[in-house]
Amino acid sequence: MWPPFGLRIYASDTTHPGIELRVMRDEDIAAIAGVAAEDIYGADIPDYAFPWLFKPGMNTPAAAAQFRWTNRAQLRPEKWSLDFIVREVHSGEILGTIDARAQDFAMAREIATGSWVFHRFQGQGVGTLIRHAVVAFGLDYLGAQAMTTSWVAQNEASARVSQKLGYQVVSEGEEKAGPQNSSQRHVIARVAAPNYKRPDDLHVEVSGLSQQLLGMLR
Repeated sequence: MWPPFGLRIYASDTTHPGIELRVMRDEDIAAIAGVAAEDIYGADIPDYAFPWLFKPGMNTPAAAAQFRWTNRAQLRPEKWSLDFIVREVHSGEILGTIDARAQDFAMAREIATGSWVFHRFQGQGVGTLIRHAVVAFGLDYLGAQAMTTSWVAQNEASARVSQKLGYQVVSEGEEKAGPQNSSQRHVIARVAAPNYKRPDDLHVEVSGLSQQLLGMLR
């Protein structure tokens, strides 16, 4: 078995009975291939929407598969991305995705995340729990010293999630986003391990983190 395929992260709190994160297999890639902007943002598409949703040739089943396969094939200690599909434990329904990425992790001890949640599950704390799951995994199980993330400044929901976990803005810039590919203010934030705000009711359990997989990551 490809070592990342054995990895599971379970997370729950008093509000959510449980979510499961696993590294995407081909059937998971197929399940989310061609996701539309409306699936993530609803009918009113914001200016900060992911630009890849609107670029011809990027948001197709073939392109999605190639992107995930490339991340899978290039996974090594110098540069890696663990691309997780997120499901509700009891129903198995897909909630969204989150990627955990690092470069020269053995030296930097820093992991970046990027995620999206289906629109119908937003506003229920799902995105916050997903982020907690990966932050706890990175800090507690991989030995990361810090986690980073980024968002377009207009995306207040992403900002709130990050603030809840203790992230602090470390830099700002410009990037293209939205249906018009317009220039937007881009925010990068970081939380160091001692500053992570871990809720008392958070439960995170990790399985399948083999020595072989650890060797591929660090």
